[in-house]
Amino acid sequence: MELSYPVDTLGLPINQQVCFSTHKNRFHKGAMRRQLRVLKAFAPILKQLLKPGEEILLAVRGCSPMSFLEQITTGAFIVYLRRCVLVFTNKRILHFPSTIRFSPRKSVAQVIYGDIEGFKLSGFLSRVFTVKYKSGKKENFHYLTPREMKKLKTLLPSLVQGGQPSEVRERHHLCPRCQTPLQRDRFSCPHCHLRFKDRQEATRWSLLYPGGGYFYTRHPFLGIGDAIGEAALFIILIAALVDIFTGTPDPGGWVILAVIGVTLFFEKAITVYHARHYVDEYIPLEENFVPVTITAPYR
Repeated sequence: MELSYPVDTLGLPINQQVCFSTHKNRFHKGAMRRQLRVLKAFAPILKQLLKPGEEILLAVRGCSPMSFLEQITTGAFIVYLRRCVLVFTNKRILHFPSTIRFSPRKSVAQVIYGDIEGFKLSGFLSRVFTVKYKSGKKENFHYLTPREMKKLKTLLPSLVQGGQPSEVRERHHLCPRCQTPLQRDRFSCPHCHLRFKDRQEATRWSLLYPGGGYFYTRHPFLGIGDAIGEAALFIILIAALVDIFTGTPDPGGWVILAVIGVTLFFEKAITVYHARHYVDEYIPLEENFVPVTITAPYR
């Protein structure tokens, strides 16, 4: 399939025959517009990340892997918090955690095709992309867009064949400044020394400030909601204490105090859990860093 007119591909090496076609391998203007719309926000970082000879085959919106506890403590809003974009190339899958509007969060991970032991595309409403890695780990990417889900079913089998695995043999993050693979639980780049938000600070912010953990991990709407809820609990707690020590002794006051105390404890514990979980996306401390290009191999 060759296009009869020039297309602005955002300066990216896009395989138009694959990227702009349907699951039946037919060119479709709607597919072309959708793909370019998704890729537009990520074009600057993709230009830094893509290696010589690497082509973009498909961009898919979805949700990053999430734990069961994260789902039940966040509710339906988790769908917006964990949004991401997956860019499938002829070499690997690039995973970009994104904002509620599918804009970059300056965080990137990769899945080398050689690290994939098996995969499954399933579901009607949730549309799940399940990846089993050669490390034994399994991850689910939820809520993939329907049209791209169909396309992946025909595209992925030819990509996930052979290939050399990386050292970690599973999805791993890259430094957004120099593209060096990051080491698990080490929140600084071993090459350019870019520093990332870490679990210790996430815990401290969560415990000391109302909504602090969410503000620290750059989730302001969650932070505002958490701060309001926590402030309300503190006011009720202080009012209960004042009533107990200045009013007529009432056993019911101690019950209220215990309930508020337990609620506040669990609220803090959930905030700590979420904040420590979010920093695993390797969020740079410095937002306006200058990207540099290196010629590191796929690792």
